[in-house]
Amino acid sequence: MDKEFFFSKISEKVFLTAQIRTLIEKNLSTLYFEKHDHLLSPGHVATEMFYIEEGLVMGHTVRQKQKVVQWFQHNGSFLIPSYFFHQQPATEYITFREPTVIFSLPHTIIQSINKIHHESLNLFLLLAEDSIQAGKEREYMMRMFPEDRYRHLAKTQPYLFTGGHFEFLASYMNMSRRHFVRIRNRFAKE
Repeated sequence: MDKEFFFSKISEKVFLTAQIRTLIEKNLSTLYFEKHDHLLSPGHVATEMFYIEEGLVMGHTVRQKQKVVQWFQHNGSFLIPSYFFHQQPATEYITFREPTVIFSLPHTIIQSINKIHHESLNLFLLLAEDSIQAGKEREYMMRMFPEDRYRHLAKTQPYLFTGGHFEFLASYMNMSRRHFVRIRNRFAKE
C-alpha cells in the first residue's frame, strides 16, 4: 500500500524531519482485516496506534446485550484506541464494518522515537487532540434533534449510509432502529 498519503496526512499536522519519517516508515506495518474482524476487545491493552488506509472501523461497547456504537472512522483517519498512551486495558470493542487496510505503529516505537526526537511529541499530542475533538463533535451532534442529527451525519459522513449499517447508525445517533428508519424514509421521499 502507498504510505505517501499517510505521511501527507501527518505533514498537515506537523513538520516531520527526515530522521523521524525514516524511523516511522521503517516500523510501520500494513495489516489487512475482513468485515466483522475484531481489532481490540475490553480488557486488552492496545499496543499499536493505527492509520486507516482503506475501510470502515467502528468502536462500540455492549450494554444489556446491545451494541452501543461510540464512533466510526474511515479512510484517511488516525485511530488511537482509548487508553493507548497510558497502556491501560481497553473499555470498548473495535471491529471492522468493511474489508479494511490499516497501518500500525507500535507503542514501544513511539516511545523510543519520542525519547530520541523530542519534537515528535508534538505530533502524537496533536493526533490525541484530534481524537478528543471527534468525541466533542459527537457530543455536539447528540444535542441536536433526531432529524437534524440524521441530516448532519448524512452531510458530514455520507460513507456511513452506503453500506447498510443502519442498526449501527441508529445506535450511534442514539435512537431506536424504528425511529431511524422512519427518519430515513422521510428523507428518501424529499
